[in-house]
Amino acid sequence: MSSEISQNVRKDMSEKVDKAQDAEINVEPEHMQELEVDVGKILNDDGLDDIEGDTSPYPEVRAVVPDVDDQSIPVNTLRMWILGFAFTMIGAGINQFFSLRYPSVHIVALVAELLAMPFGILLAKILPLCTLNLGPLGKWCINPDRHFNIKEHTVVTIMSNVSFGYGSADSTGIIQAAKAFYNFDLKPGFSILVVLCCQMMGFGVAGLSSPWLVEPASIIWPGVLSNCALLSTLHSRANAMANGWKISRLRFFMYVMVGAGVWYFFPGLIFVSLSYFTWVCWIAPNNLIVNHLFGMVTGLGLSPITFDWSQVAYNTNPLLSPAWAAMNVFGGFIIFFWIVTPGLYYANVWYTAYLPLCSADVYDNTASLYNVSRVMTSANTLNTTAYAEYSPPFLPATFAFVYGISFAALTAVPVHIYIWHGTQIRDAFAGRTKMDIHARLMRLYSQTPWYWYGAITIVIMILGIVMVEVYHTTLPWWAVLLAAIIPAIYMIPCGIIQGITNVDANQLNVLAEFIGGYMFTGRPLANIIFKVLSTDVVGQGLYFAQDMKLGHYMKVPPRTLFFAQGSATILGALTQVGVTLWMLGNVKDICSEDQSNGFTCPNGRTIFSSSVIWGAIGPGRVYSIGKIYSGLLHFFWIGAIMPIITWVIWKYWRKNNGEERKWIRLINWPLIFVGTYNVPPATGINYSSWALVNLTFNWWIKAKWFAWWSKYNYVLAAALDTGLALSAIVIFFCITYPGAQFPDWWG
Repeated sequence: MSSEISQNVRKDMSEKVDKAQDAEINVEPEHMQELEVDVGKILNDDGLDDIEGDTSPYPEVRAVVPDVDDQSIPVNTLRMWILGFAFTMIGAGINQFFSLRYPSVHIVALVAELLAMPFGILLAKILPLCTLNLGPLGKWCINPDRHFNIKEHTVVTIMSNVSFGYGSADSTGIIQAAKAFYNFDLKPGFSILVVLCCQMMGFGVAGLSSPWLVEPASIIWPGVLSNCALLSTLHSRANAMANGWKISRLRFFMYVMVGAGVWYFFPGLIFVSLSYFTWVCWIAPNNLIVNHLFGMVTGLGLSPITFDWSQVAYNTNPLLSPAWAAMNVFGGFIIFFWIVTPGLYYANVWYTAYLPLCSADVYDNTASLYNVSRVMTSANTLNTTAYAEYSPPFLPATFAFVYGISFAALTAVPVHIYIWHGTQIRDAFAGRTKMDIHARLMRLYSQTPWYWYGAITIVIMILGIVMVEVYHTTLPWWAVLLAAIIPAIYMIPCGIIQGITNVDANQLNVLAEFIGGYMFTGRPLANIIFKVLSTDVVGQGLYFAQDMKLGHYMKVPPRTLFFAQGSATILGALTQVGVTLWMLGNVKDICSEDQSNGFTCPNGRTIFSSSVIWGAIGPGRVYSIGKIYSGLLHFFWIGAIMPIITWVIWKYWRKNNGEERKWIRLINWPLIFVGTYNVPPATGINYSSWALVNLTFNWWIKAKWFAWWSKYNYVLAAALDTGLALSAIVIFFCITYPGAQFPDWWG
C-alpha cells in the first residue's frame, strides 16, 4: 500500500513539475486549494491507528496538517527571503533590545506569522513576474506568481522562530554578566563566537537527531500544531459543519483573537486583580497560613481561579498538551508542592520556616537577601575567609525542593526513554522507522545529507575550542568536548518527551552547573560558558527540531529549510550580539538597579547570581555530604528507579481478566518530575488553571464533541496566544515604556 501511494504521488507530482517547467513561471492559483486540510475527511475519520494509511494516525495532526502535497509550489523565492530576513533582523533586534529591560515585552513568532501574510501578498503583487537564469546553478524565481503560498509562509515563520520566536539567545546573558557585573574586558570576537557556537551547535545536533525527533509519526510536536492551524486557517477555504458549528476557521480565529486582545486590557492594565484573583486572601489579608496556602506570588496558589490567559498559559499553552500528560504534570505538582513542600516548611526543614514559602531568591542566615558582594574579591573570586564569616546560602522551601526534583528528572528522563522507547530508537538508527503519509511525501524531495549537520557540529566545536583558548576564558579546551557529551546523551530523550507531550524536559542547567561547579570552582566565567555549551545547546536543538517538524508537516523541501534555518540563525545571532554590545556601550547606567528607563539587564543579572552560587561558592559547599542540602542528592537514584518500578509493574501486572491495564503505561515519571520546572516563580495558579483548561478541552470536549475539537481546538490555541501577544505589545509600547500609568484604584 505504501509503495503504491508513493508511486502515484511521485507520478502526479512529476507531471505538475514538468508543466511548471514548460511554462517557466507558474501563475495559476490551483496550489492554494491543493494543500487545504480536508475538514470533512477529518470529521468522518474513524481514527484507526494505521501508520501506513493515506492520512496521519493521530487526530491532533489530522486536524491541522494537510495530507497531500504539490511539489510544483514555489518555495525558494525572492519574496520569501526578503520577508524571512526582514522579520529575522527586526524581530531579533526588538526582542534583544527589550530583553535588557524590566518589565519587558517579547514578540512571539505567531505575531510574525500573522503579519507575514499581508506583507507576502503585497510582495507577490508588486514584484515583477520573472526568473533569473543562474547557469549551472539553475533558475531562481524572483516572483513566480501573484499568490503568496503556504510553503513560503511556513519558511518565514520558521526563520522568525529560530531567530527570535523563543526569546533572546541565552548566551547573550554571558555578555551582559561578564561586561556589566564582572567588568571583564570582552572582545567583540568572543561575544560573536559564544553566541554563534551555542546557536549553531544546536542546529547541528538537531539535524543529526532528525531520524528520531522529526521523521517518526509518533513524535508529533504538539507545540507546532498551533502554527500549523494558523497557516492552514489563513490559506484554506474548506469549511465543514462541526457539531452544528458552520463558522469558518478564519472567522473563528479573527473573532477569538480580537476578543482575547481586547479582554487582556482588563487583567493586564485596567483591573489587574482579575489576574491574581486571590479572593480568599482578600477575606483574611493578615492571616499568614491563608496567604501561604492561597497566595499566588509567594504562596501555594491553591485556588485555580484566574481571568488572565497569560497566567493560564504561563508554562505552555494548555490546549496543546494531551490530557494524560497534563494529569501527570498536575499530579506531580500536587504531590511535591501541595503536600511535601508545606510539610518541609512547617517542619522547618533546612530552616525554611524563617524564609518565604515560595521565592526564587537566595537568603543568608539572617533571612536577608544574600549579599554576594560580601564574599567576593575584587577579582570576582570567592573570598573563603569572608564566606566563613558571613553565611552559607539558604533557599526557600519551594526553591530548594525544586532542585531535588530536577536531580530526579536528570536520571528519570534517559531511563524512562530507553525503557519505553528503546525499540523505536534502535529502529530509527537502523533505518527501520515506519513512515506515515507525511514522511513518505517528504521522501520525494532531495534530502539534506546527515554529514552537512555533522560538519557544522564539528566546525562549531573547533571554533568553541579556539574561543576558550584565544580569549583566556579560564575554561580548558577539553571542557568544550566534555560539554558536548551532555547533548549527545540527552538530546534524543528530551526531544522524544517534548515531541510527544509539549512539556520541556530540559533540566540540564542543573547538571551543567553541578559538573561545572565541581570542576571549575572559583572560575565563574568558565562555569557560565560550560553551561551554555551544554545545556543551551540542547535547548536550542529542541527549538530547531520542533521547527524542522513544522517544515516536515508543511512539506517544505529539506534543503531549502536547511539554508533558511542556518542563515536565519546566523543573522539573528549577529543582530542580537550587535544590539547587546551597542546598548552596553551607549546606554547610561545600563544594568544598574536604578537605571532610569528600566534597563537593568534581568537575564544578565540572573546569570551573574547563578554563576556566583555555582561557580564561585560552588555546589561542594552546599550539596556535598554533610552540607545542609546533601539529602537532596537521594533524588538522583529515586529518579532512576521509579520508571523501572513502573515498567516492571506494567510487565507483570498489565493483564486484568485478559484486558490490558493501559493506564499503567500513562504513568510518566519524567513528566511528574520535570513538569514543575517553573516553580518558582510559577505557583499553583499557573498549574491548576492550566490543568483545568487542558482537561476541559483535550479530554471532555474532545470526547463529547470530537468534530468541534478537531476543527477549532488548535485554531483557538493560536488565536488566544496571538491576541494576548498583540495586546501585550500595545500595552507595553503605549503605556509601560513611555512611563504612563493607569489611574490607581482598588482593582
